[in-house]
Amino acid sequence: MPEIMQERPPFVSFETRPEEDRQASIEAGHYVSKDVDYALVTPAGSKDRVERAVTDWFPYLLRQVEENRFPQTWYDAFKAKYDHWKKGQEVPLSGTSVRMWNVLSPAQCKNLLDLHILTVEDLAAANEEALARLGMGARDLQRRAREWLK
Repeated sequence: MPEIMQERPPFVSFETRPEEDRQASIEAGHYVSKDVDYALVTPAGSKDRVERAVTDWFPYLLRQVEENRFPQTWYDAFKAKYDHWKKGQEVPLSGTSVRMWNVLSPAQCKNLLDLHILTVEDLAAANEEALARLGMGARDLQRRAREWLK
């Protein structure tokens, strides 16, 4: 997995993709597909993205938690996000949305959202890669986020 910020969990979204059900296709004599849920994991500010089937991803995370390589709270939050997503509900953010932070201009807000920096807390904890991708003024924004959180 790509490097993640230690203070904040990576950005995770979910999507359903059609995949061939090979056994059903053989039995039916034609292509048969099934829906498979995927977790799309992107560290805040990073361009890297890991895509894994949810049926594989959650057991992998659970093993990481058991080996103390991944925080239990993040696992619980991802599970809750997935449950909300499956029910068609909006996935709750962990922190203050940058959309609600009146310090930002509309352009700055869009730039942060495009980099999957969704909360003021994500901005305050952003790593060097995220700041570099954000560009000029990123360190000032991060400083303002940290001060605002105090």
